[in-house]
Amino acid sequence: MRNIHDTTNFRALDPSLVRDLLEDLDRDKPPAKNWQALQHRSFAWLLGAALLSNIGTWMQNTAQAWFIYETTRSPLYLGLDTFLMLSPLFLLAFPSGTIVDRFDRRRVFLAASLAQIACTACAAMLFLTGRQTVWALLSLSFVAGVGQAFANVAYVALIPRLVPTRALPQATALNSLQLSLARMVGPLAAGGILLWLGPAACYAANSLSFMVLLVMALRVKERPPEAPTMDAFAKITRPLQPLRELSLWQALAQEVRQLRHYLKRRPGLIEVYALCFVVTFFGGCVPVLLPSHVRGVWNGAAWLYTVLLGLYGLGTVLGSLYIAQRPKPIGGGRRALYLTGVTSASLLAFALMPSPLMGAMAIIAIGGALIALLSQLTALVQFGLVDEVRGRVMSLFLVTFQSGYALGGLAVGAIATRMSTATTILACGVALAVVAVGGRWLDSRLSES
Repeated sequence: MRNIHDTTNFRALDPSLVRDLLEDLDRDKPPAKNWQALQHRSFAWLLGAALLSNIGTWMQNTAQAWFIYETTRSPLYLGLDTFLMLSPLFLLAFPSGTIVDRFDRRRVFLAASLAQIACTACAAMLFLTGRQTVWALLSLSFVAGVGQAFANVAYVALIPRLVPTRALPQATALNSLQLSLARMVGPLAAGGILLWLGPAACYAANSLSFMVLLVMALRVKERPPEAPTMDAFAKITRPLQPLRELSLWQALAQEVRQLRHYLKRRPGLIEVYALCFVVTFFGGCVPVLLPSHVRGVWNGAAWLYTVLLGLYGLGTVLGSLYIAQRPKPIGGGRRALYLTGVTSASLLAFALMPSPLMGAMAIIAIGGALIALLSQLTALVQFGLVDEVRGRVMSLFLVTFQSGYALGGLAVGAIATRMSTATTILACGVALAVVAVGGRWLDSRLSES
């Protein structure tokens, strides 16, 4: 097992690459100052529109999860909803990465977003006409997930076109921050709207927020492409054949070979992917099971569910701010293992809390530790990544990220139908504890940084 403490373990590279890389690092410009990425107007406007759109998405997701549980009273359907929503994101991650690298990223993003708007509008009409059913909503979740599979990769690959290379780590951190803010504000807003206007209003609000994002994506201006700042990593990826010289099907067939070529020359990157899958598989159990836990364990109403989900979002904001102050990837692997342990302890605490008030403190810690961990892993993957392969490498990262959430959600939903939600969450916490301790102590190379 390679050193997971530092995916930039230069000793594992060829000596010539080490020399070139160190020279490039010496010549590299200093990192951007705090919030300097927001001075680039295209990035700032797109970030604001993405925040509004993600708030709408969380309003819809919150309303849909509560409606499904209130209708079925089964945690299995909560897990199935999560699985159908996220499964296209990993099933189509490879094709989406290839298409993003082959075609115009902005157009791919716009087309995928239009598909999501259509699904959201259809769901709103079902509620307005009184024809909503669980299976209709689950089907629309899957179709919207297909659009999201392409939109996510295109959006991530578009960010480096809006800011200079030295501001990219900060732009990535700010993007994680807006996702966290949406997780906090969206459920809280959904609580009030559910109470006064019903689920249809949440779906309608999400449709409007998507339209704002589309308008802003059409208006932003991309920067001219920059030469890679790290020539050593450019040399690593130079043998990769440009996708535009191949047909679409040839490009898809060659993508796995190209990724293998790149991964063999990025020590520790496979371990980052593996850790990402494990922590999302076990660590994402609380948002999935929260409606069942609130109703079954604490006999709470919809407002309690939305407040706790909003506090989970507050934790993700705090976790994103923590990582934003530590943008350097050196030593990030050790920090990732530490955050895995913190996530485990938070899950154990939440499962054992006897009241919602005490559970509120634990759920803040869960959200903070988990998003800090995932942000750290994202920064490790992005480090030294040249633009020519960014879509493909990030699509592989999204495979591990989303498959962990989707498969984990389905698994914990099925388990919680036979066991209590508290026991299921407790088991997930124990599993992450084993991963954290094992990753730190079972391999002597893990102590190197």
